[in-house]
Amino acid sequence: MKKNLVVTAVLVLSIFNGFSQSQKNDLKLTLSALPLFGSSEGFKSGIIGIVVKPAIGYFISNNTSIDINFSYATLKDLKVGSVDSYYNSYAFVPTLRHHFLNKQKLRVFGEFGFGLGTIKYDADDDELRNSQHSDLSGGISVLNIGVGANYFFNEKLGLEIIIPYINSKNITSNKADNLYSGVGPTLGLAYVLN
Repeated sequence: MKKNLVVTAVLVLSIFNGFSQSQKNDLKLTLSALPLFGSSEGFKSGIIGIVVKPAIGYFISNNTSIDINFSYATLKDLKVGSVDSYYNSYAFVPTLRHHFLNKQKLRVFGEFGFGLGTIKYDADDDELRNSQHSDLSGGISVLNIGVGANYFFNEKLGLEIIIPYINSKNITSNKADNLYSGVGPTLGLAYVLN
């Protein structure tokens, strides 16, 4: 099975054998994800959630793009009061990205984004849902600033790695403020459409 997968991957990559730099008017799609790690009194250690981030980007110049990121986050193993709980969150984050290095295979960039979204807390057991879940749910703001790189296997398909600092706050609840603040290493695939 592994041998077939490797042979297939080599054939696909050999079909797309040209390379180019990002250029003005390029349009790209990206699908990336980052695991959420935790360890505290509120939840157990290890991977406790995930953020999935599909995005579309448009190059307004050869080195600068505007990316529209949509994100879905889920975090489990939370305690709301003494009730086992989780949350789901959705956000829309416009991001400005500037490529400091824009070569055929390797592109290195810095990015800054700010957006809004929603978060909903719920109990693992529906019968234990209480008013605290509603009090904590609401609107969120998301700020990210980071550095990253794309490594392109061919003209169209590349690997994307980003090391962002993410600050996410609950902006509608007076019961909770800071949802997440820290580094969130992100890994994904980028595909140039044109």
